[in-house]
Amino acid sequence: MHSPLRFIAWFTDPAADAGPDDVISRPVVGWRESDGAAMVLQATDGRVVPAAEQNGFVEIEQLPDEAPLGVVPGNGWRISKAGQGPVRESAHTPVAFVVYATHVVPVTSLPPGGDFQGAWRSSNWRLLPPGE
Repeated sequence: MHSPLRFIAWFTDPAADAGPDDVISRPVVGWRESDGAAMVLQATDGRVVPAAEQNGFVEIEQLPDEAPLGVVPGNGWRISKAGQGPVRESAHTPVAFVVYATHVVPVTSLPPGGDFQGAWRSSNWRLLPPGE
C-alpha cells in the first residue's frame, strides 16, 4: 500500500506577539501546472495561491508517510513504559499493534475525547512477552 506524498509550507508567524523564530504551517494542496509551484489555501478569501509568493514564506517540507501498514493482534503480549523497571502491575495488555513504516503503536484503549490523531502515538514502550 502506498499513500501519496504530503507536503507543508512554513511561514513566519504574522501575530503581533510572535518571536522572530515563530512559524506557522499550511498544507500544500496542489502544484501549479505551469511551473510546479506549491499551492496553499489562502483562508481569508478561499483562493489557492502559490506558497512562495505569500508574505513570510520560509520553505516547503515533505511530511513522513503516516499511513498505517497494518494491524497485528495483541496475542497476550504486555507492554509497560521503558525505564520503569520490572513493574508488572503497571503493564498493559494491548488489544492490537498498529504498524507504521517507521514505528509500531500499541493500542490499549480508545483515546479519550475522540482524539484519534495523537493519543495513540506513544514512545518509550517496552514489549513484554506472553506470561512475563
